[in-house]
Amino acid sequence: MLNVIVPLDFSQTSFNAAHYAANMFKNRPDIRMILYHFYTRGEDTTTARNYLNSQKQEFSGLVTNIEIQLESGNNFIDCLAAFAHVKGALMIVMGLTGKTPREQRFSGSNTLKLSEKEICPVLIVPDDAVYKGISNALITTELRAVEETPTLLAVKRVLHIFDKPSLHILNINPSHYIALTEDFKKERDKMEVILSEFNPEFYFMRLYDFHESVDVFSRDKNIDLIIIAPRYHNFYARLFKTQHTKKLIYQSKVPVLTIHE
Repeated sequence: MLNVIVPLDFSQTSFNAAHYAANMFKNRPDIRMILYHFYTRGEDTTTARNYLNSQKQEFSGLVTNIEIQLESGNNFIDCLAAFAHVKGALMIVMGLTGKTPREQRFSGSNTLKLSEKEICPVLIVPDDAVYKGISNALITTELRAVEETPTLLAVKRVLHIFDKPSLHILNINPSHYIALTEDFKKERDKMEVILSEFNPEFYFMRLYDFHESVDVFSRDKNIDLIIIAPRYHNFYARLFKTQHTKKLIYQSKVPVLTIHE
């Protein structure tokens, strides 16, 4: 059985993410959804346990298998990472909110920190996202040194979980002119072979603003999920250490799935 971990505190943001996950894995006997709550040592757990049980009851009409887990420690990220490792988690689903810098600093820090760690795929759900199915998935790539690695295997695994949505592969490069270079064609062909079972469609854009390009493309193609795989995007590998990561994730209108090596 595949484990999906959904951290819950008492915020509306975490509840929205849990509700999204429950609908996403509705009536899936192969999925176990684990509602996870972290508390500091010495904190009264009665309220938290009652809250988790109430959420379990609410989602039980959607999710076939659902459990709760309370865990204490000194660091939320470290404890959650260890728990995900023990459970061999398919993914962690977390909410994200905060339109102002102050809100982003306090409400989104744990989600962003977790997305930077190489634990398991992390699905970041916008605060106002409503699950309507995953019909179109987007992967952005620089198309350099393409080869089948654990990263692409993880991408393929997730695409299978979502019942093989239409796959759009986007390369954004302001140096593109009239035709692709032979190097780009070679890397495109390699990725097409690796992901052939998903019948990927490739797109090439010359826009200079990366975030604007992704936003325009997502709206034009009705994208339901954006997949970030730093192994196949050196730009992302740099972004994960900068403020630009926040801009990309906070501005996205659809969930973003981060997948590491």
